[in-house]
Amino acid sequence: MPESVLPYLYVKKFSYGETVIRSASRSETVYFLMEGKAHAIDDRVQSLPYVFVELYPVEILGDYELFAHRESSYATITAAAPCECIAMPSRVYLNWISGDAGALFYRLGLVMNQLGEQAAAGRQYFFMDCGARCASQILQYAVPEGENFVMRLTREQLAARLGCSLRTCHRVVEELEREGLLSVRKGKITVDGGQRERLTEYLKSRVQGL
Repeated sequence: MPESVLPYLYVKKFSYGETVIRSASRSETVYFLMEGKAHAIDDRVQSLPYVFVELYPVEILGDYELFAHRESSYATITAAAPCECIAMPSRVYLNWISGDAGALFYRLGLVMNQLGEQAAAGRQYFFMDCGARCASQILQYAVPEGENFVMRLTREQLAARLGCSLRTCHRVVEELEREGLLSVRKGKITVDGGQRERLTEYLKSRVQGL
């Protein structure tokens, strides 16, 4: 990054659950995620928002739309944990990277890798049974509360992400609970450290069988 761009950089922090970018409009800022975790959410496909990718440091947020000349963002980005970003105005980012062949080539390589991984994960998820899908959702989206991790989704929302009926969702959760892979407390799915490890092994065994 050239020295001429450095004066435009600043640090921006986001608390858990805070929106970084909204899908309804194109972001005027590009963010370099340096700490924390973010979720990319498709909130226009159905009534229930769908988290389709997790974003970790160092990821760049808000430049896909600049490359595609879109007036709105592809997805809503929210902080899935307290996040710290390096931010810069979109126009400054675009002017810089469009004139720097090395930086642009490097960024496009990262974009292609990310899109390829998303496509592969989507194909894999398509062939999973509901039990494996449920384990995947819990491992990705259960949030820490004290010593445990808790799913804040309702069963209707979980069923939508699993691609099954509410009745099937209840059955899958009950089966995983009987196997000791999760607990249900006050209607919420919770897992402790040992259950997370067993869920991970369970998911690996199901994926290997595809």
